[in-house]
Amino acid sequence: MSKIILLDKKLSNQIAAWEVVERPVSVIKEVLENSIDAGAKNIKIEITEWWTKKIIISDDGIWIERDDLLIIWEKHSTSKIKNLDDLYNVMTFWFRWEAIASISSVSNMQIISKSVVENFWNTIKILDWIKTDIEKIAYENWTKIIVEDLFFNTPARLNYIKKPRTEYAHILNYLYEISLSYPKIGFEFISDEKQIFYFKSDENLKTRIYNIYWEEFSNNLIEINFEMQWMQINWYISDPKVSFPNKNKQNIFVNNRPIKSYIIAKAINDAYNRFIPHSMNPAYVLNLSIDPTLVDVNVHPRKLEVRFAWEQNIFRAFYHSVEEKLNSVSLINPYSEENAILTNQTYTKIQNNEVESEKITNYYTWSGTKFKSYSPYKDTSTNPNQTNINSAINFSKSILSSNLSQKNEIENENINDLHYTKLWKIIWQAHNSYIIVETKNWIKFLDQHALAERIIYEKLVNRDNKSLTQWLLISESINLMPKEVNILKDNIDTFENMWFDFEIMWGNIVILNWIPDFIKKENLQNIFSWILEDIWSQNFNKSNTLLEVKNKIYAYTACRSAIKFWNKLNLFEMNKLLNDSVDDYSATCPHWRPVVFDINLEELKNKYER
Repeated sequence: MSKIILLDKKLSNQIAAWEVVERPVSVIKEVLENSIDAGAKNIKIEITEWWTKKIIISDDGIWIERDDLLIIWEKHSTSKIKNLDDLYNVMTFWFRWEAIASISSVSNMQIISKSVVENFWNTIKILDWIKTDIEKIAYENWTKIIVEDLFFNTPARLNYIKKPRTEYAHILNYLYEISLSYPKIGFEFISDEKQIFYFKSDENLKTRIYNIYWEEFSNNLIEINFEMQWMQINWYISDPKVSFPNKNKQNIFVNNRPIKSYIIAKAINDAYNRFIPHSMNPAYVLNLSIDPTLVDVNVHPRKLEVRFAWEQNIFRAFYHSVEEKLNSVSLINPYSEENAILTNQTYTKIQNNEVESEKITNYYTWSGTKFKSYSPYKDTSTNPNQTNINSAINFSKSILSSNLSQKNEIENENINDLHYTKLWKIIWQAHNSYIIVETKNWIKFLDQHALAERIIYEKLVNRDNKSLTQWLLISESINLMPKEVNILKDNIDTFENMWFDFEIMWGNIVILNWIPDFIKKENLQNIFSWILEDIWSQNFNKSNTLLEVKNKIYAYTACRSAIKFWNKLNLFEMNKLLNDSVDDYSATCPHWRPVVFDINLEELKNKYER
C-alpha cells in the first residue's frame, strides 16, 4: 500500500493558513490590501470582542461579480496576473493567491458585493470551507467581508495567540501604518461599536502624521526628495533636535507598501548616528519608489520582507539622502575643527577655499585603565564593589574639600596655584568636553558627561530617603502609541510601585497627576515611552524585575540631567565635579561608556624615544 497520499484541499489550505494567517491582524491585512487594490476610497474596519467574535471589512471599491464570488475563495484564484510577465511587474499589493482561501479555511466567512450587470446584491458563505449557495439580498452600497470564529477549527493555532488586548494592539499598529501609506484613502476603525479613529479621505501626509503621531513628530518634519534614474526616496524624517526612546515611529514603504527592511533601517540609523543621542531613535515615514522588477516581494507569505536586486545601492541611497538632509539643517557643522569628533575615519574639511581630506587616527595605549563596569542595561546584579573612579584617578577628597572651603584665600591666590594638590592637579578642560588631570605617573582624560552621569545615578540609587512623589500643579498629558497603552494596562501595578499616578483616557492619551520627585517634567514624554518600551522588551525576555526597571529609570534620568558635551566649565565647577566623584563609583557611566582614559608617563617617554 502506498505511503504517500494526496492531501485534500481543506487540509492543505489549513496548513498554508498557518503561514498566511499568522494572527488576527493577518486577516485584516490581507482583506484590506485587496480593498486598496480594488480602488477603494473609503475603508471601514470593525471588530467585536477584541477580534475574537467577528472581523468586518467594508470598502467602496470595485464590486465582485456573481461568477467571481463562486471562485474567489479557491486557492490560486486572482485578478492581478495572467502570465509570468505580469507577476514580475505587478504593482498592486502583490500576489500570493492564498489569502482568501487560507482565511476561509480557518474561519466562517461571508462575502457580500453588488453585481454591476444585474444591479442587485449577492452574498456567499463559506462555513468551515464548505461553500453555500449564492443568495440575493438587500444591502448598502459597499463590498463587505465578514470573518467569524477565527481559528475555531485549528485550536493548536489559538495556543500561540497572545492576549486579546495584545492582538488588538497589533491590529491598531498595522492600521496606523497602512493609513500613513495611503493618506488619500479614508479609514475608519470601530471596536465593539466604539469609533477608535476616523481619518478622512484626501488628507495630505502631514495631516495624517499629526493624527497618528501627534505634534512632536509632525511639527518637526524634514522632507526628503532623493531621485536616481531607477528609484526615488520621498516623504519625511524627523528633525535631529527631536528624538524618541523607541522605534514606534519608524515606517518604511516600497511602492506604498509597508515593509520591514534591516538594510534600510540600518542605513537611516547610521545617518542619524552623530546627530541624536546614543540611546535615542529617529522617526521617519519614507517611501521607496522603485522598478518592480528590481524588488522581489514574494519572499514570505506575509509580504513584509522583500529582497532587492542591488542591496548595496539601496543602502547607500538611503544613507546619503538622509545624511545630506541632516547636514543641511544641523546647527553644527560636523566638519568644523571646533566640533569635529575624532574617529577612525576619513572626513573632508574646507580650509582656505580648498577641500582637503584628512585621515584622523585615535592612538590607544596598551597600558590604559581596565574598566570594570556596572550598568543597569547590561548587568542585572547589584552594584559590585569594583575598581572605582577614586582608585583610577587618585583623588583626595580631604584636600579638595580644604581647598574649596578656603574661599577667600582662593580668590586671592594665583589661578594656576589652584590646580595643585598633593596627589593631582587639573590641567584644564579640552574641547569643552574633557577634563584633563595630571597625577604623579599618569595623565587622565575624563569625559565630563559620563562622569556627571555616573555621579547622579549613584546618588539616586543610594540615597537614604525613599523616593517621593511630586504633585503636578497642572496635569501632564502624554500621547502614546497603541502598543504602549497596552503595555501600560498590563503593568499598572509596576507603575504605581514606581510612584506614578495616572489616568488612561480615550484616544491613547494618558494624564499624569503624580510623578517620582527625581524626574524632570520636561522629559516626561520620552521617559514614560522609554519605560514602557523597556518593560515590554524585558517581559518578552521573561527577565524583568521592578528593581531593574527602577535602575533604568535612574540611568535615563541621570543621562538627561548630567552636564553635556560642549558645556564650558570653570575651575571651580571642575573641582566640584571631581569632588563629588570621590566615592565608590564604577569607572563607567550607567550606559557602560568609560569615564576615564589614561596615559602612563613611561609609555609617553617611550613614544618620544627618551
